[in-house]
Amino acid sequence: MHEATFRLADDAGPSYDEITGRLGGSISLWCNDHRDLLFVDPESTDSLEPMVDAIDEFAGIADAVVDGPAVVVTETCVKTHETTAVDEVLDAHGCLLLPPIRYCDGDRIIRILALEATQLTRCYHTLQDLFSVTVAAKRDLSVRSFDRSLSGGGFDADPTLSPRQRDVLATAVGLGYYEIPRATSMESVADRIGIDRRTADEHRRQAERKVLEAFVTGGLN
Repeated sequence: MHEATFRLADDAGPSYDEITGRLGGSISLWCNDHRDLLFVDPESTDSLEPMVDAIDEFAGIADAVVDGPAVVVTETCVKTHETTAVDEVLDAHGCLLLPPIRYCDGDRIIRILALEATQLTRCYHTLQDLFSVTVAAKRDLSVRSFDRSLSGGGFDADPTLSPRQRDVLATAVGLGYYEIPRATSMESVADRIGIDRRTADEHRRQAERKVLEAFVTGGLN
């Protein structure tokens, strides 16, 4: 078995891709055909309300719990809107979509499973006709690792960090912020990137939370 994670970019107009590209943050989507479940993770506390408003305008909101991140149940399914869907492409090549679909920085991130490598290759080439496609991750799976992956035993090494969050985290690691004892301060990290310390701290905390959540919910391979 073979698994790949693709980042898809297009210019299809209003969509969750467009919302995260315009407002930052990320949206994870579990499709239920008639309506969808969304986990909305804003870039900052100030951007949560605009993200929820944009989702309401796009798909409608049937119910929501808003507390830092937000959990939203939409009025309509994303498939009913004028967005470029991947379902027919996957079906045509015998590939399966492993939820959730993630939206981050204007891209759609999908995780695909195929029993044969050729199915995955053909699917990739067809998707290139519809999107700008980047391969974020790819691996071969044994039956045992596949079971661990679906049951929460597969660590997602590609959490939806924004470019700024990646920049802050990578700079902090590179300058020795996580060494014991620490070899640098967040003020030095902020100076290196060219932002203020408070902003750098917020990006670092958001990045740490996303990486730790991915680790805790996925575990180690």
